[in-house]
Amino acid sequence: MSKFTNAAPSWDKETSRLGAIARRISLVVLAWCVITLGSPATHAKNLLIEGATLIDGTGKGPIQDARVLVEGETIRAVWSGNSGGPSVPPDTQVINAKGKFIIPGLIDSHVHYRAYMGEMFLSYGVTAVYDLGDPINWQLAVRKGLNSGKLRGPRFYFCAPVGTGPEGGDGDAAGSALSGRAISSMKTPADAKEAIAKLKGKTDCIKLSENTKGDFFTAIAREAHAAGMNVISHSLNAMDSATWGIDGVEHMTGVGISAIRKPDGRKAMEGMNIEAGHKNSLLYQWMEPALFDEMIQYFVKRNVYLNPTLDFEWKGIIDRTPQFELEDTKLLYNPLLQYVPLDERLVTLGQYHWADKRSSADREQFLKGYKNVQEFLRRFVKAGGKIYSGTDSAAANTPGLALHHEMEIYVDAGLTPMEALLTSTKWGAEILRLDKQLGTVEPNKLADLVILRSNPLEDIRNARAIDEVIRGGEIMDIGYHSDYKFPFPLFGPEAKHLYNPPPRLRGVTPPVAVQGKESRLRVTGRGFVPSSVVYFGNSLAETKFESPTELSVTLTPQQTAEVGTVLMTVQTPKPGGGVSEELPFIVDYP
Repeated sequence: MSKFTNAAPSWDKETSRLGAIARRISLVVLAWCVITLGSPATHAKNLLIEGATLIDGTGKGPIQDARVLVEGETIRAVWSGNSGGPSVPPDTQVINAKGKFIIPGLIDSHVHYRAYMGEMFLSYGVTAVYDLGDPINWQLAVRKGLNSGKLRGPRFYFCAPVGTGPEGGDGDAAGSALSGRAISSMKTPADAKEAIAKLKGKTDCIKLSENTKGDFFTAIAREAHAAGMNVISHSLNAMDSATWGIDGVEHMTGVGISAIRKPDGRKAMEGMNIEAGHKNSLLYQWMEPALFDEMIQYFVKRNVYLNPTLDFEWKGIIDRTPQFELEDTKLLYNPLLQYVPLDERLVTLGQYHWADKRSSADREQFLKGYKNVQEFLRRFVKAGGKIYSGTDSAAANTPGLALHHEMEIYVDAGLTPMEALLTSTKWGAEILRLDKQLGTVEPNKLADLVILRSNPLEDIRNARAIDEVIRGGEIMDIGYHSDYKFPFPLFGPEAKHLYNPPPRLRGVTPPVAVQGKESRLRVTGRGFVPSSVVYFGNSLAETKFESPTELSVTLTPQQTAEVGTVLMTVQTPKPGGGVSEELPFIVDYP
């Protein structure tokens, strides 16, 4: 015992000495990092990447032993070998990338951006995203912060809605966190010019919904194109949407419906709840491959792009499901990413299990539909059609990683790795008319690049073997940090259409209870589910689900024991769900 006791002081001295040395080394390393790497990104005046194989995103063959010279945030020159290039300024930082591969920065063309996403996108080489559904003033602030480099994350572009119809609604259902989206509306198609003028210079494109009528859609598309903007939309018939002037079709719903014309298929559709996401999966089994070439020619002639969001819709039932679920789980439970909201993890991982309790016959029908979708997309691209990759992240997908899953699924469908890369680079830039700035590694474009350790043309999964991410000429910090901050969070319950909707409380009848008496109430609103409950102040009230718009509530004498004003709420559990707005209720004297 005394042996160990006597040894302790010398051990403490040695520990103290080693600690002091470690601290000195840490300070030296920290100083070196600040000088050479910067924080959070390194931004030399000029940058030269040399020796790599360049896959420039144009679709052309790779350039061996490439040189990419960046001045400021712009690519100045691209050449091969030690000769034939411009003179390199003396203050240029050189990256020796021999044995590595350069691709353009990746673009996720369908996201619902949230405060936690920035590091996750950058870590997977995503240097630009398109936000498709948030308050426009929020989008304007976020775009300014991200695109100026004041905030660490990808470049940010967004598409704004146009409200249509007699009431000028925004055309999209929105929960309280997504309210205030439409700043432009039109009561008749004749209002399109004025409506688009209100958005010009603010938004990067126009996003409509599957409920936008053809006469409104045609007028909006005409004016948007004249103003230099494209129109993307959900669709309930992609052939109609193409006729009306659509540029990009979100999800495969409209394509699936357009490819079903036989009576048995049309009849089957009548009993379906048609909306974006896995709820449509039984739809696609009825697609008629004999119609594919006719449809594809129609889309290609009109330059209609497709955003299939396959990972979002199919990831729970395909061969890659176990692989994708394991990768998502490992990432979402990284200790440095615990700032990712629990609700987002539950929704994302829960999407892998939507088919668990389906019968074998149902699963067979789902997979038949999946093969139809794969065949359509393979033929579409071979015929000259263009796909732009989007993940619908914040609906049920992991930011960054999901874009790589999407590209893997495209290769499974029959696209080449080069074509899969084009969906997340060149074609993604084209759909928002950003191809003069983004999408390829060419002179005069923004220097958004990813350096890889392995060749993505041999295996598209190698696009994840990321060595460096460069955004606007800056070598980005692509690590995760538990203290990552973003100054523009969104508040309030958000719609998770695959799970519980956010509850909205509209009224209580009667609005008054008598002190000390049992009281039966009728609570009205929307977004109610069987697991929704009513809180009377901080007290849980006996609640019975009547419908998505009505709950029955019983207040006990104990709950009405004191007179006064009490705030009532409806609460629905996660995933999705949330807490409604508060509604005052009176407990009156007898």
